[in-house]
Amino acid sequence: MIAINLRRSFSAYYLVLILLAMSLPLSKYTMGLFQIILSLIWLINGVNSKNISGKFSLAALLLSFWNSLVFKLNLLYKNKIALIVIGLYLINVSGLIHATDYNYVLTDLRVKGPLLILPLIIVSMPSISKQQLTTLLLFYVGAVLISTLFSGFELIKKDYTDIREISVFISPVRLSLNICFSIFILIGLIFKNEISQFWLKIIALVVAMWFLYIIIKLESGIAILIIPSVSLILFIQQIRKIKSGLLKLISITIIILFPAITILYLNTCVQEFYNAPHNALSQLDSKTSRGNNYIHDTSSFYIEDGKYPGLYISPVELSEAWNNRSNMNFNRTDKMGQPLKSTLIRFLASKNLRKDADGLNQLTNDEITWIENGVANANYIYHPGLKTRISKELFGYGVYKKTGDPNGKSIMQRLEYWKASINIISKNWFFGVGTGNIPSAFKEAYANLGSRLNQKNRMESHNQYLLILMTFGIIGFLGFAFCFFYPGLKLKTFKTDTYWIFALIILISMITEDTLETQTGVTFFAFFNSIFLLGNADNS
Repeated sequence: MIAINLRRSFSAYYLVLILLAMSLPLSKYTMGLFQIILSLIWLINGVNSKNISGKFSLAALLLSFWNSLVFKLNLLYKNKIALIVIGLYLINVSGLIHATDYNYVLTDLRVKGPLLILPLIIVSMPSISKQQLTTLLLFYVGAVLISTLFSGFELIKKDYTDIREISVFISPVRLSLNICFSIFILIGLIFKNEISQFWLKIIALVVAMWFLYIIIKLESGIAILIIPSVSLILFIQQIRKIKSGLLKLISITIIILFPAITILYLNTCVQEFYNAPHNALSQLDSKTSRGNNYIHDTSSFYIEDGKYPGLYISPVELSEAWNNRSNMNFNRTDKMGQPLKSTLIRFLASKNLRKDADGLNQLTNDEITWIENGVANANYIYHPGLKTRISKELFGYGVYKKTGDPNGKSIMQRLEYWKASINIISKNWFFGVGTGNIPSAFKEAYANLGSRLNQKNRMESHNQYLLILMTFGIIGFLGFAFCFFYPGLKLKTFKTDTYWIFALIILISMITEDTLETQTGVTFFAFFNSIFLLGNADNS
């Protein structure tokens, strides 16, 4: 085998790695572009176009290209860990065995291309040092900061009807994963003295707190699972290092109190949501300020945020006042397909306004637009956050419990997805249905279950584990688990905080999301997994 100098293009390679890392929270377009550039650098790296006399020669170029390619592929072949990492992609290729919809399969393999391309490139290029890895992570965190600053600007403008719209560049779920990882990168840099200057530590802490603020405002359910879970494990790790018995006792007490405080907070939110003040009908006003009759309907409307939206409704005044403010018909639906009248009544109730002409006339033009767009609660715009997310889920559960309709309710819809997934798995548990048969399998499952989900809401699993099981069966699932865990265990990478935190973030995200089914999700995983396992000088 001819020795090939692979360090010739290292500076360009390292720069593009940084740019790709920065693309993860900022741009799907550049995410793909920089993978193409990485591939080109990989192809030309080590290629020499000059012959023995030092002149350009096409024959020398082709021979050098071939030798370089063989050399790089040989590096991959000799690296068993890299082959196992690439096995995650090969498992998806196995879905071709009993596929029927080849267009679906080819699209799936294209989306999951980073699982093949990034490990192949990174394992056969020069490793990066610990300092270079730290620099790359700092650039990545900086890009996440830029993305969240745009989100903060959207929060200030309030030019959204769904809080998820503040994620400007990528999906809110993928942004949440990037933010969570960035928070723990900064914590690691602070407490492991990777940042020596005190003022830099303060800046890092402020940025971490900003990330936490955006996560709360984003109402990210997955972040609510990830941040406490990782924080708890880190806290337990630190307790083991404490020598003082008193400090260790205090720390253990905090750990014990944490779930109790969490349950207490959730219970408080539930009580505040459902406990509306008792109002005797005889004590309620029967007339509006304009002399029209009020309707007090406590059966058609549910308790929400500690209020009865059905009290103090004047349909005549509300209809007339609405039609004076909006071109949308009061008796039709809003842009979300909900009865506009109900959306308006809930919105007015959330602002403690009566549902009459006086109450409606207190709404701003922006609020009228929000109602037209389907925003049924002022808190969804003015006070996004953890409590509002809990309120949304409680309201959705209440409607589902009373009507059995899961549409438009995040958790209830996921339960429908999971029921359909389990139905498919129960019939194809050993080999799965194959990649190309997923859409038809879900269509059949929803029909068999008599699901009340609308066609547009009949999505796939929203659980990566269930999706792998139904696609590849138990054999493929065990193969996936082996390819995911073995490299980190063999290289002892799980002993490093950065990697196990990254891996845990991915594992938790796959409970409620198809993390590896989108370009942003699969690139996020494939990039950092390859860097930590195959591109780190400590593991070379």
